[in-house]
Amino acid sequence: MTAPTLQALGLRAGYGATPILKDLTLALPPGGISAIVGANACGKSTLLRCLSRLLRPERGQVVLDGRSVRDMPTRDLARRLGLLPQAPIAPDGITVADLVSHGRHPHQGLLSRWTRADDAAVADALAATRTAELAERAVDELSGGQRQRVWIAMALAQETDILLLDEPTTFLDIAHQVEVLDLLVDLNRGRGTTVVMVLHDLNLAARYADHLIALRDGQIRAAGTPAEVLTEEIVQQVFGLSCVVIEDPTSGRPMMLPRGRHRMTQAHRAPGRDPEPDGTPP
Repeated sequence: MTAPTLQALGLRAGYGATPILKDLTLALPPGGISAIVGANACGKSTLLRCLSRLLRPERGQVVLDGRSVRDMPTRDLARRLGLLPQAPIAPDGITVADLVSHGRHPHQGLLSRWTRADDAAVADALAATRTAELAERAVDELSGGQRQRVWIAMALAQETDILLLDEPTTFLDIAHQVEVLDLLVDLNRGRGTTVVMVLHDLNLAARYADHLIALRDGQIRAAGTPAEVLTEEIVQQVFGLSCVVIEDPTSGRPMMLPRGRHRMTQAHRAPGRDPEPDGTPP
């Protein structure tokens, strides 16, 4: 099966008189994992909302397999493209199984009944996210990491070709961040789903994404492989941050180390501790 193509063509979009995205054009690699990075208020979430048709651009269009998403019936688009927004809210008291079942709504007609295929899709999504044992639990009783896996399970049950995620690791500790990103890689490699996500952590973006898109002031400053985008020059231009880029010893991808104003070394000691008579640290 050929992976779908998703493009943004000349997007100009925002929420008031001043546009946030300024004539932005982008082609996402089909079948890959892309991460959108940039400073706060640079347009990352706005771009994702335009790609998912939640926000109508003032100018330009989003094209899925050669067809404007504006021309697609809502149910057809929902079968092709899924969105996990930032900080989604579940109805009070809803169980994990019921929430994940909501992912099947685009596949339900007005008079159609729940089928074995729907059961299988929900079961597969729960298994893939390791949330099957939580199926009867209320979503609002779960930890942050568990809830995020459940929301991803709902998106998986939707069985879309493309999955958009707005900061899927926000509010998670580092162990749960890695767990969620590992899950997205499994989804991409196992199902061939095109994954597009907004991430704040540059090092996690470089480790897990095949393609990085760096935004600044509503425009693309750089796009390409992690090695092409995560450079000292581009980090300075996009974030205004002086850094050193080295090779990640775990992944072989680039890793960014901020310089900061203070140079902390092993010679720095806790206050109040004097050196030994020979001058060596205690």
